[in-house]
Amino acid sequence: MTEARQKLDIPFNSDTEIMEMVEQFEQCRWPYERWTHRAHLGVAATYLQRFPFDLALQRVRHHIQQYNQKCGDPNGYHETVTILFMCKARSYLQGQTPGTPLTAAVDSLTQECNKQWLLRYYTAERLWSSEAKHSWLEPDLQMLDF
Repeated sequence: MTEARQKLDIPFNSDTEIMEMVEQFEQCRWPYERWTHRAHLGVAATYLQRFPFDLALQRVRHHIQQYNQKCGDPNGYHETVTILFMCKARSYLQGQTPGTPLTAAVDSLTQECNKQWLLRYYTAERLWSSEAKHSWLEPDLQMLDF
C-alpha cells in the first residue's frame, strides 16, 4: 500500500521560478510534495508556449510518466485528465494577451481547473475508470466547450 504524502501547493512567484520547476521536473529532481495540480499546469503552460500542441502533449506524457516512476506514484498517470487539461490550457493561453505572465496563467488555470470542473464533463465512474486512465475517453455529461 502506498503511503499518502502531504502536498504543498505554493504559488509561483515568477515565470523564472516556473521555468526552474519545469527543468527540475524533467530531471526528476522537483520535490514530490510540490508536484501539485499547480505544478502540472505550470508544465502544461510552459510546454504549450514552447511547442506545437502535439509535441507539448507528447512531452507531458513522457515526463509525467518518467517523473512518477522515479519520484511518485508509478501508476498515477491519467491519460484523459492529461489531455483534458492540455486542451483547456491551450484554449486559455490562446485567449491571453501576448506577454501575459505565465504565473498569472497558471494561477487562473489552477483556480478554474479543479476536480469539480472535471465533473461538469464526466461522471465520476467514467472519469476514474481504468479505461479513462489509460486512453482518451470522450465526456459523457456534456461536450467540451473550449
